[in-house]
Formats: sequence, structure tokens, C-alpha cells
Amino acid sequence: FVSVSNGEVERSYRSKIEVSNGGTLGSWGPREMCPRGTHATGFSLKVEETLEDGDNTALNGISLYCSGPPWGNLPKSTVKSDEGSWGTWDEEILCNHGVLKAFQLRVEGSQGDDDDTAANNI
Repeated sequence: FVSVSNGEVERSYRSKIEVSNGGTLGSWGPREMCPRGTHATGFSLKVEETLEDGDNTALNGISLYCSGPPWGNLPKSTVKSDEGSWGTWDEEILCNHGVLKAFQLRVEGSQGDDDDTAANNI
């Protein structure tokens, strides 16, 4: 991701990880990027627990944990873009062997007239 909101010049990146099952609901905030010299080595999710009656929103935020070599050190910083109002932050998940290289996105398919949560886990 790339950030220009903090006054830094836009940066290029070597690779971008994406999924093909993203769906069309929801919106993304501005792109963010780990500080120079660091890479994403973990993440945390902001998730609203399932409501029996009401509008379920599920995944409402993603925070990346950034650290530099040697990999496995405690994160030096975090970055996150926009986040939804609902839910709580889960415990961080750190990569055992280096940097984030891939992920799987769990997306709820259309529920017709029922409540759609769209993306609900990584």
C-alpha cells in the first residue's frame, strides 16, 4: 500500500497481494504502507461479533504490524487505513517465518433479502 496523507512522497512497491473473491460490498480507505525499511510481518482484525437481530458487519478493520530484519522481532510500528465503527480488535497474528506473502479472504456470498456481511475473516 502507499500513503501520501502523511506528507511522504508516494512510494513504489515490489509486489501486492490480492484475492479474487473480494465481492462488491463495502469500501476501502486510502492505501497505507509500512515505514521504509520495514515489511508487514503480522496483522490484527477488527471484527463485530454476530448479532442475532440487527445488521451484521463482520470485518471492519485490518491493522498491519511492521518490522524490519531480523524477521521475528517484535513489531516496530502498525499501519491501518479506515476502519468501521463496530467490533473489537482481535489479538495480533505474527508470521512465524518472515513477512506476509499471501492471505485467504473469507467472504459470505449473497444472502438475497437477508443480511450480507461480505468480507468476514482473513
